[in-house]
Amino acid sequence: MSSAIAIIDPFCLTPSTTKALDTEQVGGTEAVVLRVVQALSDSFHFHFYQNGRLDMDRDDCGLYRPLDTVSAANLAGVNSIIVINSWKTALKARKLNANCPVYLWSHAHPGRHNRRMGEALADAGIEIICASRAHADHVTRFLVPENRRLPKIGWIYSPVEDDLVADNTPRDHDRLLFPGMPLRGISEILATFNAVRQDRPALQLDIAEPAGPVWSGSFPPSGVNFLGRLSRSAMIEQMRRSLCVFYPQTRHDDPFNMLLAEANAVGTPVIAQKGLGAHDEIAGTAGQTLDTNDLKAVGERLDMWRLAQPAIDVPPALRMTAVAAAWHEKLGERTLGRPNPPGVVPHGLSSRPAAAPEK
Repeated sequence: MSSAIAIIDPFCLTPSTTKALDTEQVGGTEAVVLRVVQALSDSFHFHFYQNGRLDMDRDDCGLYRPLDTVSAANLAGVNSIIVINSWKTALKARKLNANCPVYLWSHAHPGRHNRRMGEALADAGIEIICASRAHADHVTRFLVPENRRLPKIGWIYSPVEDDLVADNTPRDHDRLLFPGMPLRGISEILATFNAVRQDRPALQLDIAEPAGPVWSGSFPPSGVNFLGRLSRSAMIEQMRRSLCVFYPQTRHDDPFNMLLAEANAVGTPVIAQKGLGAHDEIAGTAGQTLDTNDLKAVGERLDMWRLAQPAIDVPPALRMTAVAAAWHEKLGERTLGRPNPPGVVPHGLSSRPAAAPEK
């Protein structure tokens, strides 16, 4: 009989079963969770508790209930509890089941008002699972100043499907793509594009928009095309036909950027800021990460790729096979996480940005 795993999502935007993945109607975090569940469904049976759900549902992976049905009785028989993004909900889950492992699966950086969550999670034996090594490093540095004890802090990557690979789609070597995600850093991206285009007037920048028009002027900037909102499959097709994903912004560090990973999975290189967020873990090969304030270097990298497309693939650790194996190992544990000693950074983390993968 397969082990039972409870997944509690108090911030779920679109309560769905795994069947919704085929319709591309599921948001980013929800899609990651559901894809991992699908990959683990032969070994585990899942009990979902989703914000916004009004009724019960089920599919081959498990049972789906409204969030307000979380109770000691419902959690009594599970082998592990995974809470999405909310450390306070994780503490409540611990009170409802004092014996099984509880994991806080974090997909976002904690806000300032959460600085003291470290000791509370450590005392409750709750482990934080981050979306990347850089994310785990960020969370650790965030918690150290305010907490005498830290919980276990690790990471399991958000997965890229094994069958998402390069094909023979012809590329337009004058076409760059900014896939929205959302439109953070757009002013910096437009400024960099305008600068490198001065000596390369054939370049075009396609911008996907996460939710409706974003340009209020009568005419878009020269060489820029606004594509509107794209489905995931349409976004992947845009990636396949573009020279690269163009993301030269320096202010926003993403815990994990799935669109950059998916671009690499289909053989499309990216231009991204070196040392920012998880960029080096995702795209740390073939010169994809660099100082994007260096306009000369950005232009030269584009020139190089326009002459010869680099051989690109996503790191194996980001593929679903590896991610599912990591979750199998994690959910096979049956002991409560012990807190780290005061001020000790968990093994494998440092105060420096994560190193780029070896070429």
